[in-house]
Formats: sequence, C-alpha cells, structure tokens
Amino acid sequence: MIIYLDMDDVVADWRVAAEEFLQLMFPNNDPWARIPDDKWAELKRNSRFYRTLPLKPGAEELVQYCRNIVHRGLADDLRFLSAIPHNNDMPWSIQDKVWWAHDHFPGIPVFLGPYSRDKQVHCQPGDILIDDRTDNCMQWENRGGQAHIYRTWEGCRPWLDSIFGNNN
Repeated sequence: MIIYLDMDDVVADWRVAAEEFLQLMFPNNDPWARIPDDKWAELKRNSRFYRTLPLKPGAEELVQYCRNIVHRGLADDLRFLSAIPHNNDMPWSIQDKVWWAHDHFPGIPVFLGPYSRDKQVHCQPGDILIDDRTDNCMQWENRGGQAHIYRTWEGCRPWLDSIFGNNN
C-alpha cells in the first residue's frame, strides 16, 4: 500500500496564497470553488506561484503521521501526487512543485497525474489518497483505493486512525 498526498490545499496553502495575490475571496466564500478564468489569467502573471506557497496548517503533522506509518511498516511508501494546471499554462509549475516539496519535506517524491483527472491511474487496490477534490477521491475509490476528502488535519486524523490505529 502506498500513501499519496495531494499538494495544493492539502500540504501547500494554494487558496490562501491565491486570494492574497489576487486580493479577493473565492466565489461565495467557498474555498473549494474554481477560480474564475479572468482571475486565473491574472494569477498566471506570477509564473513562480507554486514555488512560494506557504505550508497549510497541519501539513507537518499530516506528513509526519504518514512517515510514521511507513516507518512502522504499515504502508510501503509515501508520495506526493499533484497535478499540473488544467490548461498546462504555467510552465514552471512542475519544477516549482518538486522544489517546494524538496524544501519542505525532503525525501518525499513528487508524482504528477499529470492532470487532476489522471490521478486515479496511479491507484492500485488498497492505496490511499488524501486529496481536497471530491472527484479525485471518488475516482480513486472506484479503482479500489481508499480516499479521504481533505479539509483539515483535525478532520483527517480520525480517518487515518480508523485505518492504522490511533497509536501513531
């Protein structure tokens, strides 16, 4: 079993950084709403956006918990599974995601969907995905994996404890 962690809005605080850069709140104050196309065009002006994302609250705890699971032999590996922007219109995004992960969580490799809809092809039965997108989690489960729709570390930990026990 492999544990896959999404990056944007699971360990990297994409939404907060985007709202700050664009000086706006997402539509209907919904942090998981899609960014409007005109605002996406504005965000693309910051071609190194993914390199400078802040850590999401709880990210270090989530990653350490998962590292402990692997260390205890309850999972085979821990990997990031991210995606390139849907139009592949930020050329630095791939490299910057890899560097960001290396800076914040050395030793955890970054795999790419390449697009979000493709994440499911990485799933083998029993593999775990922690992702903020409901559709990614549903596709993962349809492939025989286990998935958690991530909002906060406090909400995710009980789910992980239910799988691995709460003695981590």
